[in-house]
Amino acid sequence: MSDRHEPPRWSLATRIAFRFLFCYFILYILLPALALRNDFLREQYFDVMDAVVVSADEAVVHVPYELAFDDRGASSSPYGWVLFLCYVTLACAATVVWSVLDRGRVHYARLHPWLRLALRFALASAMISYGTLKVIPSQMTAPPPLGAVQQRIGNIFPNHLLWWTVGASPPFERATGLAELLGCALLLLPRTTLLGAVISAANMLLVFLLNMCYDVPVKLPSLHLLAMAAILAAPDLQRLADVFLFNRRTGPSRVPPLFQRKWLDRVPHILLFLFGLYSIKSDLELSAERYERFHPPRPPLFGLWSVEGFARDGKDVPLYTEPDRWRLVMFPAPGLLRVEQMAGSSKTYKLDLDMERKMMMLGPSQATFSFHQPEKDVLVLDGQLEGRRMRAKLRKVPLIRRTT
Repeated sequence: MSDRHEPPRWSLATRIAFRFLFCYFILYILLPALALRNDFLREQYFDVMDAVVVSADEAVVHVPYELAFDDRGASSSPYGWVLFLCYVTLACAATVVWSVLDRGRVHYARLHPWLRLALRFALASAMISYGTLKVIPSQMTAPPPLGAVQQRIGNIFPNHLLWWTVGASPPFERATGLAELLGCALLLLPRTTLLGAVISAANMLLVFLLNMCYDVPVKLPSLHLLAMAAILAAPDLQRLADVFLFNRRTGPSRVPPLFQRKWLDRVPHILLFLFGLYSIKSDLELSAERYERFHPPRPPLFGLWSVEGFARDGKDVPLYTEPDRWRLVMFPAPGLLRVEQMAGSSKTYKLDLDMERKMMMLGPSQATFSFHQPEKDVLVLDGQLEGRRMRAKLRKVPLIRRTT
């Protein structure tokens, strides 16, 4: 082979950065993927990582929280942050050793395509998983749980507020899922990897900012996915700048080969493409099952009802006058009725509902109520509870209110 086919010399900074990224993603992607495929290897892998994380925490980090071993991996838990620092430290140490032993090498043109393939696989897998959950809106909840609707905004965690805000608009959730699936689909083909990486980077930048600003406990995973997309796009940053910033012509991007033989070089890309198609199909099916599980058929009278009028033994009980006066009534699931009282305490009853006779029985006190609906969103209960005559007028609270 002539010298004109020799890849250009990489700068020292580029070589060191490549060595670090290669070592880091072996720790982050390859080792866990291999270990989790076998029960014995999984147990040995977690034993080693647990020992490393505990030792690092006791000797250096001193996390002021308890390390929860049921939440392993580079998540945003205390364990995850310590593990992340261990990965970085181990990758730095491996980079130093590699740089000393391999200081004469001027490029990694043969190894670079394999790193890109691994990043395409990891990033596409994650984007498929998250994208399908949003295309069939089963990641965010809509409408919010009934227990959340009755809370004050100040008592709601920011990440829950984000979840319910996105879930309140299924079309928006589907649009974000389609954007993630578009980036993933483009990552499956070598010639569209750059566009897929740019779209995925934009998606993950938004996700990472939301995770940081709303305190969603998946900050580290989203940061890793953003980094993967940026690394895949990095070799073409100059070309992108020429087109979008400097209005200059640029040459085509050359897809680095994995093997010298063309037919052999196509095999990993074809396998990745087929894996992507299979994953999209199977994850869509799982998302559909999740949607059905989280959106079961609603029971009659489902929803949250405010108690507009309340009378006990024929006497009206105004708001804020008695601590056990009903304030809210919920029908959250078949066979359940929950009452929130003015004092803030709540009671849950077993519910036997007869829609034909317009009767309901509450257990275990065996209270019986008749009910009728004089208006669409008004429910009037009349009966006996705990030996006292009770009458309540309920008005349904909208879970999601539209402006038009």
